[in-house]
Amino acid sequence: MATPSFSLTRPEVHMYARVWKLVILPGKVEEFTAAAKAGMEILRREAGFRGLLVLRTGPGEGLEATVVSVWNSIEALRNSETPTYQEALVHFLSLCERRPSMREEEVMVSEFASADLDDTVTKF
Repeated sequence: MATPSFSLTRPEVHMYARVWKLVILPGKVEEFTAAAKAGMEILRREAGFRGLLVLRTGPGEGLEATVVSVWNSIEALRNSETPTYQEALVHFLSLCERRPSMREEEVMVSEFASADLDDTVTKF
């Protein structure tokens, strides 16, 4: 996958996200979930990784999914596209219909609660 050449870097932005929109092939939901978990293990090893969300539409086949990985910086996001990541991505995308979309986006507002609710962080 080619990385866009434009720059999103702005000092007031605290995090960036890679956002995939996909349609899971019929009968592949469990394998898709396993591939997402395996991909998360790869991303966890990368500097600047903050978290991953995998969302899907309701029950049934041919589900739409959104995958959001969150990063400390646009550089960390782009540097995460290692050969290991690319290999896992090829398998992950093989479980989806053709023509997924991927965008890099700025995180404008975020809040992720930790296990200790007193340790919740909000950045604006």
